[in-house]
Amino acid sequence: MTSDRPTLLSKRMYQRRGRRSSHMLDVTTARRGTLTNIERLTSTIANGLYDAVLVMSPENVPYYSGFYNMDLRSIPERVHLVIWPRDGEPAFVVTERRAEALQPGDTFLSDIVPYQGEELDSMRAVADTLARMRVTSGRVGIEGRFFPANHLRELQRLAPDVEFVDAFAYLESPRAIKTPAERDLLVQLAHWTTTAIDTAFAAAQVGDSERSISARMQHELLRNGADMIALPVFAAGPRAGLFHPLATDMPVEAGMMVMTDFGGWKDGYFSDIARTAVMGRATDRQRDLYARISDVKHAVVEFIKPGMPASEVARFARAAYAARNLEFKWSIVGHSVGLGIHESPQIYPWVDDPILPGMVMMIELGYHDHPRDSIHVEDMVEITDRGAEYRTDFSRHETIWELGV
Repeated sequence: MTSDRPTLLSKRMYQRRGRRSSHMLDVTTARRGTLTNIERLTSTIANGLYDAVLVMSPENVPYYSGFYNMDLRSIPERVHLVIWPRDGEPAFVVTERRAEALQPGDTFLSDIVPYQGEELDSMRAVADTLARMRVTSGRVGIEGRFFPANHLRELQRLAPDVEFVDAFAYLESPRAIKTPAERDLLVQLAHWTTTAIDTAFAAAQVGDSERSISARMQHELLRNGADMIALPVFAAGPRAGLFHPLATDMPVEAGMMVMTDFGGWKDGYFSDIARTAVMGRATDRQRDLYARISDVKHAVVEFIKPGMPASEVARFARAAYAARNLEFKWSIVGHSVGLGIHESPQIYPWVDDPILPGMVMMIELGYHDHPRDSIHVEDMVEITDRGAEYRTDFSRHETIWELGV
């Protein structure tokens, strides 16, 4: 890193008057610095097409700043925005209260810019900071998918000579290859998640409600170490074929398929695991359908090689269904995971992005046959120089798990 690039790990923090908050993140500067590949990030911006970039999505803000708090997702009107010029140090625009509460280790950025309230004053702070950085014209990249229209209009009014252009894919791209610390965190969280599912399944009995089984699962994941529940998808019987259903008070009777697509957050990172079982004894059809879907999953994992376009994997998966006399009653084949739950590349026939070593991905397959039996399985793999390697334990799920027997 050359000397004119940002000194991101500087201990200098923006000092605000007033007392410090006692609510500290449990992630140190060193930890957040290892979650972000700072060299790749600074290189991307220095060699990009933009005079500056503005980052405000809940997925990118932690990566570009080292800061994470649930407010990024739950209270998005409290804008947290990173301004990163091609030349010079980045700045972090936050509410006055957040600026006062920041502790050493909450962010690896040192230029903290406060604004008032939760409305458009944030754009005044952004425009003033761009001017201070001498970015008063040229092109500034924004995340078109996340930047609110009223905020953009206000920013265009305050900085009329700047062209604001969508740079979402460009800004997301540094996150594709995971750092070792990211990989370790994702694997740990996935382990907590699979353990929570298995614990709840092992305790399930005929007549338990969907809600009670789901509640056990959520309790176990939080007890294992997750910060929050992110994906509480759970259903049984004919409801298992619905799109992202939530648990109800319906009793789970013998013979019903039990499906969950489940995950949590830790330090802003997602887990996303899908499992299917049957309450009581499985029918021959249930065993056979589950075995064929599991076989497709293993075949897809074995097929993946580094450098292969995602579309090739998607086409292989569809062919694998056909070879096992199954209609492809499904959608996605897989996706990357990290600070976002569905990160690029996603495995669809129309996505030609390459699958590269260092990516952490979910292979996600199933068979929706509502209101008949439906299957959903999803496991984590890491892409290495050799190919895709499982990073989740599915030993209890090699054959369909018969619950309560």
